[in-house]
Amino acid sequence: MRGAARRARPPAQGVPGPVPVAIVGAACRLPGAPDLDAYWRLLESGTDAVSTLPADRFPQAAFFHPRPGEPGRSYTFAAGHIGDPYGFDAAAFGISPREATEMDPQQRLLLEVTLGAIEDAGWRPSALAGQEVGVFVGGSSTDYAEMRLTDPAGADRYFMTGNALSILSNRLTNVFDLRGPAETIDTACSSSLVALHAACRALAEGQVPAAIAAGVQLLLSPYAFGGFSRAGMLSPSGRCRAFDAAADGYVRAEGAGVVLLKRLDDALRDGDVVRGVILASGVNSAGRTIGLALPNRAAQARLIGRVMAEAGIGPARLAYFEAHGTGTLAGDPAEAWAIGTAAAAAGGRAAPLPVGSAKTNIGHLEPASGIAGLLKAMLVLERGIIPATLHQQAPNPRIDFAALNIRVPAAAEPLPDVEAPVAGVNSFGFGGTNACVLLGAA
Repeated sequence: MRGAARRARPPAQGVPGPVPVAIVGAACRLPGAPDLDAYWRLLESGTDAVSTLPADRFPQAAFFHPRPGEPGRSYTFAAGHIGDPYGFDAAAFGISPREATEMDPQQRLLLEVTLGAIEDAGWRPSALAGQEVGVFVGGSSTDYAEMRLTDPAGADRYFMTGNALSILSNRLTNVFDLRGPAETIDTACSSSLVALHAACRALAEGQVPAAIAAGVQLLLSPYAFGGFSRAGMLSPSGRCRAFDAAADGYVRAEGAGVVLLKRLDDALRDGDVVRGVILASGVNSAGRTIGLALPNRAAQARLIGRVMAEAGIGPARLAYFEAHGTGTLAGDPAEAWAIGTAAAAAGGRAAPLPVGSAKTNIGHLEPASGIAGLLKAMLVLERGIIPATLHQQAPNPRIDFAALNIRVPAAAEPLPDVEAPVAGVNSFGFGGTNACVLLGAA
């Protein structure tokens, strides 16, 4: 049967460059998109899934104030949300109702979406049991625990395991009986793409025969809304307007995405269906900047250039670049400069590079945003269509699109006719951790 029921390889010796990694299964639950097919329909149709956070999450009236900077208040609860975050069939995963009640819903969501990715791969979960499959999860939200801290007497053993970030990955290894490394990685908004990079490294080094890479975020508490509001990061108008002149901040969002990974040659040997090929990935940091949360465009450009060089990919091979693209005043110009400088204006490319952002459709999933971008890039290569980046009224005047040789498609268009097309995916954390991935078609 297809699957990962094989022993890990010995580390590759003398391999010139990255080891190609196949995506053999994928699944998601995102705003307006309960699965991958729905995600593509949302993207292709140019649907904006951002709305307002459901009123039953917490008493919003107690935490709202229209004046920016008001202590303990948020001026917006605009959000991309997935609806009911609490519904969960505990018995299907062998979890008692008592334990399930204390589990962070992020753990529950990860279990459901991971099972969907395993099914998408055509694998039986039981075939993975006992295997050294690695699990690498990007996550940083502790909203569920925050809402419980007003009742310290309610804490018990299930609360402790139910709300530690480490258990986001350990819950998957425990339920599916996986024996490889289990790591929860928190680098803020770049978490899930950094987790993907860690998974690719583990595969390349022969540590594991297969790996799960994932990202998750749920909006269950008012506190981060208040903090980001006081920092002036959230959009008062409630939309992510990436690369547009009217960009005024980002919109928070929630959801989860999961991919199953194997070394490409192993996937081909085992007859797995390959949905996309990770050609190279990389991570670096911004270093010292004038403010911890401010980007370093030179560091971003160095990372993109390094990953392209390691993969042997020149600017002419790039058909599309899925940007971090939050719609912030500082972030968009820095990222546009980095992508243009490293991937489009460096020579060897005639036509401007199409650059887009799924955040204009679903909002910013923060630690899970990278996996949402990766899934979009995978679907773009599968379907041969670049969806519109929404809310494009006028180009951001702080970005010299012509000099950088990039453009933002405001309507759906065919993927450029490039031999062996490659899509880039960026993700940047507000503490300075940058991640970049190059994805090839199946």
